[in-house]
Amino acid sequence: MNTHLNSIRTIALVCIAGKAVSVGFSTGEASLATSVNTSITSFLMFTLCYISIEYGIRFFIIPLVREPLGLISFKRRKDKAVKQSDGTTIGTHDDVSPLDTPKAQEVIAYTLGTFAGVLTNEELMSLDNNVKAFIIGESIQQTSVNRRISKFRTHDVYHFGWNIAKRLKIPNTMMAEFLKSQFPWQLADVEISTIAKKLSSDEGAFTLPKVEPRLPLPPYPLANKLGIC
Repeated sequence: MNTHLNSIRTIALVCIAGKAVSVGFSTGEASLATSVNTSITSFLMFTLCYISIEYGIRFFIIPLVREPLGLISFKRRKDKAVKQSDGTTIGTHDDVSPLDTPKAQEVIAYTLGTFAGVLTNEELMSLDNNVKAFIIGESIQQTSVNRRISKFRTHDVYHFGWNIAKRLKIPNTMMAEFLKSQFPWQLADVEISTIAKKLSSDEGAFTLPKVEPRLPLPPYPLANKLGIC
């Protein structure tokens, strides 16, 4: 990607330089110094315009487009997995819920088992329902946990999201938005883009570990490790 971008930049700068020289020497009656000054000014103006357009596309347009495309890709993979399950399973119903897939069941059990004893019954039920809604692509209106939990840190939230995102093959940005909606107190000062980048970070203190996607994801005794019970 960077190689292609650098090539585009090189071509653009060459074209800008050529255009600037053409503008500077377009008037035959002007002196050489005036033509050179005009060329330099035109080059700087064209370069500034190019930089503004490039960074506008990279930092404003692409982020707006990336999320819908990621959601479409996720839904396509989900539909494909359901169709494959329908084609290989004998004696089951025609419609197979994404919640019935092994990975989804593993994620749900991990969520409930990990936060048992850490969250209240109402919070745990809310988080369970919201995880299920997130898996099947439904909108989520309710926040699960909006309070401080002793010794439960920001990186614990990151690792929880990373563990389930890798198994469900969900883009980091989508997972970051989900985590932000469910743990607003812990992530109050963190932007969604930062959350997406730090899901796999091991810097700083944390209790909840990451589990490699190739390994099973059993519930983690978080309450015991936090000294809650």
